[in-house]
Amino acid sequence: MMQTKLRSRPGRVRTPAIRAGIISLSLAALVVVGVPPRPVNAQTLGSASATVPSALPPALQAFARAWKGLMGYRATVTVFSAKGTTAQHIVFAYTFHKPSSFTVHVVAGPNAGVTLTWNGGPTVEASRGGGFFASIVKRSIPLHDPLVTTIRGAALDQLSYGAILAHAEQTPGALVQTPGELIAGTPTQALSLVPSDPVADAGLSREIIEISTATQLPIRIEGYEGATLVSTIDFSDVQPEN
Repeated sequence: MMQTKLRSRPGRVRTPAIRAGIISLSLAALVVVGVPPRPVNAQTLGSASATVPSALPPALQAFARAWKGLMGYRATVTVFSAKGTTAQHIVFAYTFHKPSSFTVHVVAGPNAGVTLTWNGGPTVEASRGGGFFASIVKRSIPLHDPLVTTIRGAALDQLSYGAILAHAEQTPGALVQTPGELIAGTPTQALSLVPSDPVADAGLSREIIEISTATQLPIRIEGYEGATLVSTIDFSDVQPEN
């Protein structure tokens, strides 16, 4: 068990991290929220089919172009997810390759030492340790099984940049771009999504994707229930593969 403390922002309510982790691997819900002032580009989205790339906010268009030019990436990802008084906090090494495969190694937190791999099918392969031992101590788990989703129901496949992009493009709701925070010295543009139906969006009423102006890729994602921060995901040491 571990306790976690998140950074706070003025005027935002945080859910206390009373308990960190459960026996399952924890990842974070990949959607976020906030209502920034003075939008640069605001758009109400109806459905994916009704949205054309040129109608999307500039930062999202830049994200789409950057993602199109990559074959994959490696990153250190720090994840927090909260539901009620229960919280999960984990750090892992994440590698994704197009079209749909990943390797996730838990670096710190619950299940440290576990590695999960996915090749686009309905299951993930979980193993602990390395070498020959890892090859014989394996378990296949359905991709959306509670053992490999967060307490908020986020699955491992939702962690890829491609999934984040599709979610921002396709979720019905109000999408707004504003200048974002300075994160680790990097300027960002913030894409804020207020979904039309929070129930269909993992219970999130708002989402914020902070996109680096240097790489045009997300470096922080936050999810809110009302004014309460209930999920974060931070990307660091990102190594794009062209």
